[in-house]
Amino acid sequence: MDDCPTFPELNITEWGQDLQRHLKGKRYQLGGIFQLTDRCNLDCVHCYINQPASCQSARETELSTVQVKTILDQLAAAGCLFITLTGGEVFLRPDFADIYTHARRLGLLVTVFTNATLLTPRLADLLAEIRPRLVEVTLYGATKETYEKVTSVPGSFDRCMRGISMLLERQIPLNLKSILLRQNVHELPEMRAFATERGLNFRYDGLLWPRLDGNAIPAENRLTMEELVDLDLNDPLRKAERQRIDDDYGGVLIRSEYVYACGAGIKSFHIDSAGKISACTMARQPSYDLKEIPFHQAWESLGEIRKLKRELQTRCQTCDLGGSCPQCPGWSQAVHGDNETPVEFICQLAHLRVNSLKTSII
Repeated sequence: MDDCPTFPELNITEWGQDLQRHLKGKRYQLGGIFQLTDRCNLDCVHCYINQPASCQSARETELSTVQVKTILDQLAAAGCLFITLTGGEVFLRPDFADIYTHARRLGLLVTVFTNATLLTPRLADLLAEIRPRLVEVTLYGATKETYEKVTSVPGSFDRCMRGISMLLERQIPLNLKSILLRQNVHELPEMRAFATERGLNFRYDGLLWPRLDGNAIPAENRLTMEELVDLDLNDPLRKAERQRIDDDYGGVLIRSEYVYACGAGIKSFHIDSAGKISACTMARQPSYDLKEIPFHQAWESLGEIRKLKRELQTRCQTCDLGGSCPQCPGWSQAVHGDNETPVEFICQLAHLRVNSLKTSII
């Protein structure tokens, strides 16, 4: 007789979704993104940070190992469950292994965002021994020519492929993703096939942000609005998701009263390389310096943004496109320096999305 108890395997994604349902919309510091560095060994044409690996001024503002660990301690103590370690390129930090190990020992479920070009056998072995929730690698193309046209670094394609191979060999949880640009969109089928052949999930997006310093250079590499919409209409899963959003939120004036209509600062947060916490990666104001105040205090202060009421009279207040429009305070801050001024490109894209979706199902 077998009296050994058995339990079904825990699906972390489903567990996280179930946990959020139990929270019933209440604010809770469920997880966040921790940007360990602004620096990167690549020089991608579209990057919104774009600080070179050798940038001394960027290096000097980065948190020390001790400061990073202190913040991680506070996150875990506050009940945070998920953390994404990202950059720039996280493996540029010589203390990455120390930081990562500390986060895992605290019980945090860690995701690592990387371009994989700096992955070494030693780091790969660490990830195999102390497994992350996920490693997510960005593909900039399916061929050497296209990949390096984006990254501007000779040899980076081969190093990326070698990094992916090391992760696969060690059976480390791995997803692939891509940002689609004029330079690489023609290789989307090949990138998708590359992932499928290796049994990996693959996601992609074509919406480019301005650089944090206000430089609009990334927009020069952006797909046209028509191309962005076609990406959704020609992919059954993306089209179904667009339809679901339109069904759930179409006709709802979600921006009529409050500045924030998205999920920023409700279940998640962003911490930059200098230790400043904000509501999300792009909406970086207001921010609070975690070198000066504890996480729990900063998190409570962030909650005040959810009470902000709109002060400017804009067309967003009477727009009924609902969740089909990605316009948010992050976009307004990045382009206009305030929380509310609509970004024209985003507005036009949203209208084209909705109209094209309706036309496609007639």
